[in-house]
Amino acid sequence: MQNVPYGYELKGGKLVAKPGAEKVVKLTYSLTSLGLDERDITHLLNKHGVPKKDIDDYNIDDHLHEIYLSAYKLKLFNVIGEVEEAFESVHALLPDEQQTEFRKKTDEIMSAIQKILK
Repeated sequence: MQNVPYGYELKGGKLVAKPGAEKVVKLTYSLTSLGLDERDITHLLNKHGVPKKDIDDYNIDDHLHEIYLSAYKLKLFNVIGEVEEAFESVHALLPDEQQTEFRKKTDEIMSAIQKILK
Protein backbone atom coordinates (compact mmCIF):
# COMPACT_ATOMS: atom_id res chain seq x y z
CA MET A 1 0.00 0.00 0.00
CA GLN A 2 1.29 3.42 -0.93
CA ASN A 3 1.88 5.98 1.82
CA VAL A 4 -0.55 8.85 1.15
CA PRO A 5 0.43 12.24 2.61
CA TYR A 6 -1.81 13.98 5.11
CA GLY A 7 -4.73 15.79 3.46
CA TYR A 8 -4.53 13.78 0.24
CA GLU A 9 -6.23 10.72 -1.19
CA LEU A 10 -5.53 8.51 -4.17
CA LYS A 11 -7.95 8.84 -7.07
CA GLY A 12 -7.17 7.04 -10.28
CA GLY A 13 -3.61 6.52 -9.14
CA LYS A 14 -3.06 10.25 -8.57
CA LEU A 15 -2.73 12.20 -5.35
CA VAL A 16 -5.61 14.64 -4.94
CA ALA A 17 -6.22 17.01 -2.04
CA LYS A 18 -9.20 15.95 0.03
CA PRO A 19 -12.10 18.37 -0.06
CA GLY A 20 -11.72 20.80 2.83
CA ALA A 21 -8.09 19.85 3.35
CA GLU A 22 -6.54 22.41 0.98
CA LYS A 23 -5.71 24.83 3.79
CA VAL A 24 -4.06 22.09 5.82
CA VAL A 25 -2.02 21.02 2.80
CA LYS A 26 -0.93 24.63 2.23
CA LEU A 27 -0.05 24.89 5.92
CA THR A 28 2.14 21.79 5.76
CA TYR A 29 4.03 23.22 2.77
CA SER A 30 4.46 26.48 4.66
CA LEU A 31 5.76 24.67 7.72
CA THR A 32 8.16 22.71 5.52
CA SER A 33 9.50 25.99 4.14
CA LEU A 34 10.28 27.02 7.74
CA GLY A 35 12.56 24.01 7.89
CA LEU A 36 10.36 21.69 9.91
CA ASP A 37 10.41 18.03 9.01
CA GLU A 38 7.51 15.60 8.69
CA ARG A 39 7.80 14.50 12.32
CA ASP A 40 7.68 18.11 13.59
CA ILE A 41 4.71 18.96 11.37
CA THR A 42 2.80 15.85 12.43
CA HIS A 43 3.46 16.78 16.06
CA LEU A 44 2.12 20.31 15.52
CA LEU A 45 -0.99 19.15 13.67
CA ASN A 46 -1.76 16.61 16.40
CA LYS A 47 -1.01 19.10 19.18
CA HIS A 48 -3.52 21.56 17.73
CA GLY A 49 -6.20 18.96 17.10
CA VAL A 50 -6.15 18.98 13.31
CA PRO A 51 -8.15 15.86 12.43
CA LYS A 52 -6.80 13.26 10.02
CA LYS A 53 -10.32 12.54 8.77
CA ASP A 54 -13.49 14.60 8.59
CA ILE A 55 -11.48 17.74 7.99
CA ASP A 56 -14.59 19.50 6.68
CA ASP A 57 -15.78 20.15 10.25
CA TYR A 58 -12.48 21.69 11.36
CA ASN A 59 -11.84 25.40 10.83
CA ILE A 60 -8.07 25.68 10.50
CA ASP A 61 -8.31 29.48 10.33
CA ASP A 62 -9.26 29.55 14.02
CA HIS A 63 -5.97 27.82 14.89
CA LEU A 64 -3.42 29.19 12.40
CA HIS A 65 -1.88 31.75 14.74
CA GLU A 66 -1.41 29.12 17.46
CA ILE A 67 0.06 26.63 15.00
CA TYR A 68 2.51 29.17 13.58
CA LEU A 69 3.57 30.31 17.06
CA SER A 70 4.20 26.69 18.01
CA ALA A 71 6.07 26.15 14.75
CA TYR A 72 8.38 29.11 15.32
CA LYS A 73 8.98 28.03 18.90
CA LEU A 74 9.81 24.50 17.72
CA LYS A 75 12.12 25.90 15.05
CA LEU A 76 13.87 28.02 17.68
CA PHE A 77 14.37 24.97 19.91
CA ASN A 78 15.89 23.13 16.93
CA VAL A 79 18.22 26.05 16.20
CA ILE A 80 19.15 26.34 19.88
CA GLY A 81 20.19 22.68 19.81
CA GLU A 82 22.43 23.40 16.83
CA VAL A 83 23.92 26.46 18.55
CA GLU A 84 24.63 24.44 21.70
CA GLU A 85 26.41 21.82 19.61
CA ALA A 86 28.47 24.56 17.93
CA PHE A 87 29.36 26.05 21.34
CA GLU A 88 30.56 22.64 22.51
CA SER A 89 32.67 22.17 19.38
CA VAL A 90 34.32 25.57 19.82
CA HIS A 91 34.77 25.03 23.55
CA ALA A 92 36.76 21.87 22.87
CA LEU A 93 39.08 23.79 20.52
CA LEU A 94 39.94 26.58 22.96
CA PRO A 95 43.02 26.65 25.15
CA ASP A 96 42.27 25.65 28.76
CA GLU A 97 42.66 29.21 30.05
CA GLN A 98 39.90 30.46 27.70
CA GLN A 99 37.41 27.64 28.19
CA THR A 100 36.00 28.86 31.51
CA GLU A 101 35.29 32.38 30.24
CA PHE A 102 33.83 31.04 26.99
CA ARG A 103 31.57 28.63 28.91
CA LYS A 104 30.40 31.44 31.20
CA LYS A 105 29.50 33.71 28.26
CA THR A 106 27.76 31.00 26.26
CA ASP A 107 25.79 29.91 29.34
CA GLU A 108 24.62 33.53 29.77
CA ILE A 109 23.50 33.65 26.15
CA MET A 110 21.64 30.34 26.37
CA SER A 111 20.01 31.35 29.65
CA ALA A 112 18.72 34.59 28.10
CA ILE A 113 17.31 32.68 25.11
CA GLN A 114 15.60 30.12 27.37
CA LYS A 115 13.93 32.92 29.35
CA ILE A 116 12.54 34.41 26.15
CA LEU A 117 11.08 31.08 25.08
CA LYS A 118 9.27 30.44 28.37
